[in-house]
Amino acid sequence: MISDEQRLSQVVVNLLSNAAKFTPEFGAVSLEVNCLESDKDLQKLRFTVSDTGIGISPEQQSKLFGFFEQADGSISRRFGGIGLGLAISKRIIELMGGQIGIESEIGRGTKVVFDVFVGRGAEKEQSGDSSQNGGAEHNAFDFSGQHLLLVEDVEINREIVMALLEDTNIKIDIAKNGVEALEMFEVDSEKYDLIFMDVHMPVMDGYEATRAIRAGAHVSARQIPIIAMTANAFKEDVDCCIECGMNDHIG
Repeated sequence: MISDEQRLSQVVVNLLSNAAKFTPEFGAVSLEVNCLESDKDLQKLRFTVSDTGIGISPEQQSKLFGFFEQADGSISRRFGGIGLGLAISKRIIELMGGQIGIESEIGRGTKVVFDVFVGRGAEKEQSGDSSQNGGAEHNAFDFSGQHLLLVEDVEINREIVMALLEDTNIKIDIAKNGVEALEMFEVDSEKYDLIFMDVHMPVMDGYEATRAIRAGAHVSARQIPIIAMTANAFKEDVDCCIECGMNDHIG
């Protein structure tokens, strides 16, 4: 299949992340993909993400995919950020020729369905001999001895970052909100070489946490690189990150 793998993954991860976030312990989240149409050039795929979580009212559903809106303002305070990622997902899906919809009922879970078109590529026989690559790329980034503080409230997002960085040999500590990050940094400010900072988190958000770290008495508080890692990716969002003391922004 020929598509934008990164953007398609971004949408799926966002929907799974939200489903997991709002599904209580012992609940269930599922992902199903079906091919609805197929010809020699194109395939129409339908992705369905279902959960047994808290559900969304009809009024909240009408706001869910809008930029600058959340289904309920209390959601961000209780669970962390939601809303902008869905709006971005909707835009990505539309650019891929598809559409997205939601079915939900309070207390009975949620089902999000989206369709996209992907190209059909020629089938190729894959070689099992990975030694042809020489293994050079595998160790292109070796951060042995370096220490990262990952500040992120969503468990699946933390797992993804840790999986992506596994081959770099960097050590990773986890903080689930800004308060935890600030406490961990103040205990040993010399320990960390880099901070990845989410923006929307419960208890203390990334902006406030960054300001608090920068206000610390240690020299490292002003020198350590802090990089935003968030779905808030408009220019004004990037500017807010820089203004509060972060060094850079990853959308």
